[in-house]
Amino acid sequence: MTVHISDHYYDPYKHYCGLYIVSKLKLPEFGPTSELIRIFDERGIVLMSITSHQKDGLAYDFVTVDLTLKLDQKEAIENEIRKRFGDKLVHFECADTGVQGYIYNINGFPLVLNFSNTYTQAAALTSSAWKTLIMGMVKRFGTGATTILYYMGNDAGEGKGKMLSELKGPLTNAERMKIGLARLQSLGWGRFELTECDEAGKKIVVRVYDNFEAVITREMLDYQNGLVRGFLVGLVSGVFGKACRGIEEKCINRGDPYCEFVIR
Repeated sequence: MTVHISDHYYDPYKHYCGLYIVSKLKLPEFGPTSELIRIFDERGIVLMSITSHQKDGLAYDFVTVDLTLKLDQKEAIENEIRKRFGDKLVHFECADTGVQGYIYNINGFPLVLNFSNTYTQAAALTSSAWKTLIMGMVKRFGTGATTILYYMGNDAGEGKGKMLSELKGPLTNAERMKIGLARLQSLGWGRFELTECDEAGKKIVVRVYDNFEAVITREMLDYQNGLVRGFLVGLVSGVFGKACRGIEEKCINRGDPYCEFVIR
């Protein structure tokens, strides 16, 4: 299932409107998100996107709608929301980006990864930005770029592996690895499968479908997936507490259906 980090819309000939609403949860008699959807549906207004999350008894909703040819309804919509939400309304705000025809959730910061109510701030790059970064490194450092990317990934992976090794509970190292790979998948690195995991840490095999690094470097002949390989080696090192080495035995850019990394 595709997950949107954020929705941005731009059309200079459109009149988009973004509404940020914070309200008290009163379930089951009152669902703020469903009530907002109902308001726009009743008025025949196109709801382009809605993001919602709940915390500490509050619902946080950001709604993007298309008010082209219906700008005269904007004030009436605000009044309708205030009326229906009543004392459950905590905050109401109309988003203004300062650019005609452009809208996004201006309140959507920081971007976080939620792990059992532990929030870690993330700073994402688009695949095109990653591609520009990697191609720039190859242009400047040649084959040395792979080594640099490998150690960048290795350090990051080892730090994440050490964090996983400290998780409480009766987790096996294979389960810790699965959690680490799931976090990578949720951040858009690919779809990960732990196909082999020796509890002594002697051999770990990870398959990566849609490996983002391989996808963005398809036209770069002989490119090695240094970043992902380094991260996986570091992750195993951190979880198992021992030095590891890893090779990429299969790659989608060599015609294989997935990338496969073997760490020993």
